[in-house]
Amino acid sequence: FSYKEDDDFETDSDDLIEMAVEGADEQQDNCETIEKVLDIRLGKKGAVGASTTVYATEANGNPSADFDPEKDEGEVQYLIKWKGWSYIHSTWESDESLQQQKVKGLKKLENFKKKEEEIKQWLGKVSPEDVEYFNCQQELASELNKQYQIVERVIASSRKTSSNDPEYLCKWMGLPYAECSWEDEALISKKFQHCIDSFNNRNNSKTIPTRDCKVLKQRPRFVALKKQPSYTGGENLELRDYQLEGLNWLAHSWCKNNSVILADEMGLGKTIQTISFLSYLFHQHQLYGPFLLVVPLSTLTSWQREFEVWAPEINVVVYIGDLMSRNMIREYEWIHSQSKRLKFNALITTYEILLKDKAVLGSINWAFLGVDEAHRLKNDDSLLYKTLIDFKSNHRLLITGTPLQNSLKELWSLLHFIMPEKFEFWDDFEEDHGKGRENGYQSLHKVLEPFLLRRVKKDVEKSLPAKVEQILRVEMSALQKQYYKWILTRNYKALSKGTRGSTSGFLNIVMELKKCCNHCYLIKPPEENERENGLETLQSLIRSSGKLILLDKLLTRLRERGNRVLIFSQMVRMLDILAEYLTIKHYPFQRLDGSIKGEIRKQALDHFNADGSEDFCFLLSTRAGGLGINLASADTVVIFDSDWNPQNDLQAQARAHRIGQKKQVNIYRLVTKGTVEEEIIERAKKKMVLDHLVIQRMDTTGRTVLDNTSGQSNSSNPFNKEELTAILKFGAEDLFKELEGEESEPQEMDIDEILRLAETRENEVSTSATDELLSQFKVANFATMEEEETELEERSQKDWDDIIPEEQRKKVEEEERQKELEEIYMLPRIRSSTKKVRSMSFLC
Repeated sequence: FSYKEDDDFETDSDDLIEMAVEGADEQQDNCETIEKVLDIRLGKKGAVGASTTVYATEANGNPSADFDPEKDEGEVQYLIKWKGWSYIHSTWESDESLQQQKVKGLKKLENFKKKEEEIKQWLGKVSPEDVEYFNCQQELASELNKQYQIVERVIASSRKTSSNDPEYLCKWMGLPYAECSWEDEALISKKFQHCIDSFNNRNNSKTIPTRDCKVLKQRPRFVALKKQPSYTGGENLELRDYQLEGLNWLAHSWCKNNSVILADEMGLGKTIQTISFLSYLFHQHQLYGPFLLVVPLSTLTSWQREFEVWAPEINVVVYIGDLMSRNMIREYEWIHSQSKRLKFNALITTYEILLKDKAVLGSINWAFLGVDEAHRLKNDDSLLYKTLIDFKSNHRLLITGTPLQNSLKELWSLLHFIMPEKFEFWDDFEEDHGKGRENGYQSLHKVLEPFLLRRVKKDVEKSLPAKVEQILRVEMSALQKQYYKWILTRNYKALSKGTRGSTSGFLNIVMELKKCCNHCYLIKPPEENERENGLETLQSLIRSSGKLILLDKLLTRLRERGNRVLIFSQMVRMLDILAEYLTIKHYPFQRLDGSIKGEIRKQALDHFNADGSEDFCFLLSTRAGGLGINLASADTVVIFDSDWNPQNDLQAQARAHRIGQKKQVNIYRLVTKGTVEEEIIERAKKKMVLDHLVIQRMDTTGRTVLDNTSGQSNSSNPFNKEELTAILKFGAEDLFKELEGEESEPQEMDIDEILRLAETRENEVSTSATDELLSQFKVANFATMEEEETELEERSQKDWDDIIPEEQRKKVEEEERQKELEEIYMLPRIRSSTKKVRSMSFLC
């Protein structure tokens, strides 16, 4: 349940409850309208109205502060957000006070009361954990409402026609520009005078973009910065040595007219280096913009924050929101009405908004164009690529932690974007540097040196603790084995086609098997009448997954030792199951997946990272957690299921293993033995070797430049049909050797032995880039408790006829035939609903 009203409840003429009083129409023209009901309380009778606004209570005290419900007369009161007024003017009202004021929109209140009654009934039926979750959600909503009362920015000023008193148009924290409101100076100046001062400073600023800037026409000679400039970060923030070196490299590249790629490993501060570079252009060369930064929505807030602390003199406008919000930005934040020159120095927007407003944004001559998470441009045929490459820009910077994911073509796409004249044609690039050419990679290194800067943590941040990763191989539970065999047998006909089958069909089977490897409930959720309570539910959850059997033991020990854990899964439904498990175990946790956005996402992150936080786990979807999120307060990462693309898993690891981390980071990758999962992880290793051959082995530190010394791949499915066929066959023959109904449970695992081995395994100094890659995939096989060396053995080439026993195929065929007959001849059966674990963003 949520107190946030749906669009269906928007006030219109049909919603209004008419009041049959004389002169009602005339009176209602002057009456206020309820926009939202934000909260409910039992308050002191009569403590309602204007005296309950946040600014009135701050000035005069809360009229309901001394209310004692056991002694004083009370009444139910509602916190009302009024239409046309900002949240700062919200008041507590009773039914009586609302009737007296003859307000409009009372249907909103009726809907709120109805929902409150439903919530009350629901709370009486659910578990204490669900009640706790609900209370935490309400606390989050309350915190958001408080944030909406903070002025983020003043964007215009005026004077009232009646009194000539000044008033300001205010943008509120966490709300779009469309919800800006005019407020009296007398009210705003009490708490937000700094916002008024900033507005006046921006209006009178001389440091605004101009086309006459000399350095736009002729780049100056490069002079290295020996120490951090005073204008970068002020007195309290210090660039690390490698970040200052990165700033110098960016400045040198700009002076040489080279657009470049900043490809430092995740966690090394690419955002800070970029902002410091823009501050360098601003202060050192009086280049005041305009700078355009195109970033993912998930990192936009981080960019905004870093600008505020590292380059406060740069006027940054965040260009997002609906059409009305963007129109407001263009009306008030875009150009000076008199000079017609741009107001802002830097504009931050998202890929999606850029595509919507490409005509407006493309009409500006940008002094700088930066793209964050620039691997989004790896496909030169994408709409984003085609749009951005036509933008008029004096200098370009691509920012990415993964410059090469799947193929050399992707790297060329990035190079062509920054320097289209130098890297003009893909065919020429492939001919010069492709696999077919002797020393192709070596020649590419020399070509790339001026255009790509790539540092990794182990090279530049010696104080960063070690990262130790192990693959923990686990056996399937007996039920998982039955389901796994059933999925293969049910799809026997499709599998028998071999390479004549469809890629999409094979992928669907692989995905079903990956679900089975994670948990039985992903294949067949328990019926409502099958679900037990308490301890029985917990045991059923754990027994249905070999991975969860291991994870339960691992988390118990990590909890005892005071570790804090990030758990990643590709599957949101798996996160639901893990959330239910953590709830029953009473482990405090946060959660982040693609459905959790904006401020709730931010608060979950802040709560986990806060000093003294009691959160033990953070559940994250691999992709939602892969963009610009800092969770360095965790020291353990569990990758519950591996991604098709190993780069996504590396990004997930970097959430914890980044600058600011004080402890060794232990990473446990769970892989189900003898299944498609194990084969995929082996092939994923090979996929990463290309990245290391091209990027990791070359000198991309930038020192050689500064010292002046001498196809296309689908990342969601990197495998072809032959590979998919081999993946599907992996482990199947051994599995079918276990007779039906006699599948063995995984043997008891000694968690002390697991942790003992984990503690003794540390990353050694790599002798080569490929050694480093392979060292990340050290394997401890805890199915047998013996350390095994992973070798790619000769794969079985048996047909599916030889793998799946004929009697099992016939049995499944008969079950399918009976099912078809039921559907033809029998009435539809009403299945009992299955309980879905709600998507939880937060749990205290």
